[in-house]
Amino acid sequence: MAPDGYVDKDAVLSSFDASPGVQLVVRAPDLRIVAANRGAREAFQRGSLLDVSLRDLRDPGLQAVVAALIEAVHDGEPFRDEQVPVVADWSDPASGIWLDLTVTPWRDEHGTVQGAVAAGIDITTAVRAATLESTGAATADRRLARAREVVLRLQGALLPSTVPLLPRVDVAASYLVAGLEQAAGGDWFDSATLPDGRVSLTVGDVVGHGVEASAIMSQLRAVLAARLLEGAGILSALQAVEAYAGRVSGAFAATLCVALLDPHTGDLEYSTRGHPAPLVVGPEGARLLPTTGDGPLGSRTEGRVATANLRDGEAIILFTDGLVENTHRPLLDGLTVLERTAFDAYLDPAGGDSVASRICQVVPRVLTDDGFTDDVTVLAAHRRRAPEPLDLSMEADPRRLAQVRAAVDAWGLGVGLGSRDRAGLVLGVSEVMANAVEHAYRGSSSTGTVELHATIRDDAVIEVVVRDHGVWREPDRDPGERGRGFSMMASAGLQVDVVTGDDGTTVTLELPARRPAPVDQADAVADTARLSAEPLVIDSDPHVAHVVHVRGAVDHRAAAAQVEAEILRRSRNGLVPVTVDLGGVVHLGSAGVRVLESLLQTTDHLQVVAPPGTPAAQTLDVAGTPFRPTLP
Repeated sequence: MAPDGYVDKDAVLSSFDASPGVQLVVRAPDLRIVAANRGAREAFQRGSLLDVSLRDLRDPGLQAVVAALIEAVHDGEPFRDEQVPVVADWSDPASGIWLDLTVTPWRDEHGTVQGAVAAGIDITTAVRAATLESTGAATADRRLARAREVVLRLQGALLPSTVPLLPRVDVAASYLVAGLEQAAGGDWFDSATLPDGRVSLTVGDVVGHGVEASAIMSQLRAVLAARLLEGAGILSALQAVEAYAGRVSGAFAATLCVALLDPHTGDLEYSTRGHPAPLVVGPEGARLLPTTGDGPLGSRTEGRVATANLRDGEAIILFTDGLVENTHRPLLDGLTVLERTAFDAYLDPAGGDSVASRICQVVPRVLTDDGFTDDVTVLAAHRRRAPEPLDLSMEADPRRLAQVRAAVDAWGLGVGLGSRDRAGLVLGVSEVMANAVEHAYRGSSSTGTVELHATIRDDAVIEVVVRDHGVWREPDRDPGERGRGFSMMASAGLQVDVVTGDDGTTVTLELPARRPAPVDQADAVADTARLSAEPLVIDSDPHVAHVVHVRGAVDHRAAAAQVEAEILRRSRNGLVPVTVDLGGVVHLGSAGVRVLESLLQTTDHLQVVAPPGTPAAQTLDVAGTPFRPTLP
């Protein structure tokens, strides 16, 4: 302290600058460096870092530190990695250093994030010694890969997680990341249903790699998507993107292709800004559409819109240039291979996938077989015949529930739903059907019927309507006894509407019609025969009496009661430890979940086992019920 009682600022600044290792302070929201010690300047090989934006630090070897700081600012969570590479001169990796890095959010007195503070201890000598002694270059590669993963996580969060499915248009996407030395890039894709019923299809490419390219990509994608969703035409939307790009450092020369497709007429509008034109493929072959001749963003060329028409059964493919351009093949040769490969994928139904999914799986795999140096994005939309609705009418008999689940699962697979959404849809339908079976005709002299109608709507929504013609009993006073089914449906993403009347009850379920994106592999084909045929079986291993094996469907109260009775019998009403193995369960409804949770709360020695990926594990995960993945 100075004699006047105040901090000696010169001493503090001098001590900070001479502090060991790398010390950096970044301010939100502009991500500018407000403090950097001598060690940071030397590591980054810059005479001054003060007031430098993180987005201006584009060197690939600095991206691990840059990404960690950005994540701490955006997420408000600390970051720690014991070995982070800092390589300012990428042409000479040996000139870099290794840091034991900690990044902490900088908050004000109200807890609001003001920025982030990075503190790194130089451990280069220890890392190099360990590398020489153990695995050599392979260890360094693994460490660099870990740094790259930070950037990839950031980019993955900025890309859309799904693409829409419509009755007349099936959409799929694929994204492949280039090699380690390029880190993540600025490719993007997007697709959405618009207010006028058309489908937007967009693919773009920002120059460069790393955090800055990913950040710019997300900003341009957001501006374009917002304008299109507001109902703007292609030219108006592109003008907004152009204006925004003019104010963003690094957006110059970004390219994109945007197309608007009418699912019912096949009319197509599109524009290319320095980007390859779309490819159209159908039963008669593949053809590249002409570009609109406009330059990339910032080139000040006048935007133009071209038109085309997709006939029934044809598909349109948007892609980035990384798909057709590489060091092994000239551009025109790449386009020729693309046309041939897309046509082959279109004609080959061997995999059983939809046309759009096949294209997005086969085309990138074939065209990158010899390696690739730039990110690859493929977005496909196939004008298909609208899937037939699913209409079922069944007796109000719990033994028919498995057949309904199998039919709904097969129908969902046919329209293009991913496995997670199909599981949620099957869960919701089974719960509603089970409720109708158990309650609608209770006390009636007739068995009664339950009807189901499922369809995919033009607004990319799956709608399932379940009707009965009976009278439900009054709900129980104890809320713990009922209502879990509706909670599970909500957790699975389903919207539920119930309408009761004198002639029965109608329950409507709604679920967004979407496919996960990027498409890495095809959904596994559901074993519908197993779903519909296997009865409930409860047994135990004679050599391991404390394990109860449950197989088949636990889909209504009677089945759940059987499971409960067997568990209580084997455990002697909770006195003896018991493990319940649900690996063979093909469906676990809310009745079964309720029984398991009740037993877990009242029994100290009960364990529930559901292997990962099984129907029981998915349901328990949604419900939040604790379980083990393997037998003890």
